[in-house]
Amino acid sequence: MIKLEKFDNTDFERLIKWADNEEMLVQFSGPIFKFPLTTEQLDDYLKEENRIPFKVIDTESKEVLGHAEIYQSEDNLAKLCRILIGDAKFRGKGIGEKIVNLLVQYSFEELNVEKVELNVYDWNKQAIKCYEKSGFVINPDKISEIIVQEEVWISLNMIVTKDNWKIN
Repeated sequence: MIKLEKFDNTDFERLIKWADNEEMLVQFSGPIFKFPLTTEQLDDYLKEENRIPFKVIDTESKEVLGHAEIYQSEDNLAKLCRILIGDAKFRGKGIGEKIVNLLVQYSFEELNVEKVELNVYDWNKQAIKCYEKSGFVINPDKISEIIVQEEVWISLNMIVTKDNWKIN
């Protein structure tokens, strides 16, 4: 089992260590941070009042496995952002789906929004499958791109409504 706990400045060094190259940082955070990630960037990140950042904790071992965020916008919408399973040994084990479901549950039950969305790079097929398992569908009207080391990365928008959310 996993749980979400508040992310704070005591978690900075761990997150900085996980984001150890530019591609990983952009995959995890989009354009919000610049490589290398610094404590100053994370200080500014925590000052944004619409951000609800979490660390992901294994309830048995108490080990911090990852990071995740909900960004609450004014239009009755929550955005899942910056979802990362830090250590590669924990990836591919269904933890991402559990994180997504906890974030969606928090959004619908605590924030009382009607829709939750996220962005994912089109080449990240494993993440797309994970999001689809929770009921997310691609929103074809909201696609963007970013250039990372002279390559174009296409970002897809995915959305789930309260009615279509699949609790696992």
